[in-house]
Amino acid sequence: MKNFAEELVYWYLRFNGFFPLTNFVLHRQGLLDDHQSADADLLAVRPKFVAEEVGGEHRDDYLFRHFSAQTNIGVMCEVKSGNNVNIEKIHLRREDRITYCLRRLGFFPENKVRYHTEVLKSHNVSKGQFHEVGKLLVTKRDMNIPGFICLTMEQVEAFILERIRLYSREKNGAKLHFDSDMLQYMIWNKGV
Repeated sequence: MKNFAEELVYWYLRFNGFFPLTNFVLHRQGLLDDHQSADADLLAVRPKFVAEEVGGEHRDDYLFRHFSAQTNIGVMCEVKSGNNVNIEKIHLRREDRITYCLRRLGFFPENKVRYHTEVLKSHNVSKGQFHEVGKLLVTKRDMNIPGFICLTMEQVEAFILERIRLYSREKNGAKLHFDSDMLQYMIWNKGV
């Protein structure tokens, strides 16, 4: 992960049952319409039957109200931690980058990728029969950007801290097994 904000969102997605992939490189290779490579801060997949003993029932209702209950979920996520967000520089607004991420998530056959790309150009979620893919934008300030599920860093942090509080005994006992200095500190700081 490149920075603390992306790491915080990584753990938010993990604690919501997702399997995240960080800094997914969007190679040029003729697929992108300019001469610069870029990345999707996080791509994440959540199988519909995912279960976890500790905290498996605790999830962010705000996020999940955008998705159906019995589908596999994919998320393309962009994280902006600065005070000012230039909407024009949000990578996941671009058609070529949406297409690239959809192909990597692998939920839809190639003949359906074009359709889901078109939907995601203006909507925050595209729904298939068994799979749904959403675009998540996490920013420092509260924003409402059409075509994105928008969260603030404060909401993300609050969810993680609530998870730590609800399962403090389990999390505190296992804090050094989490591969994140930041998360270890959060658990230590809020643990019993």
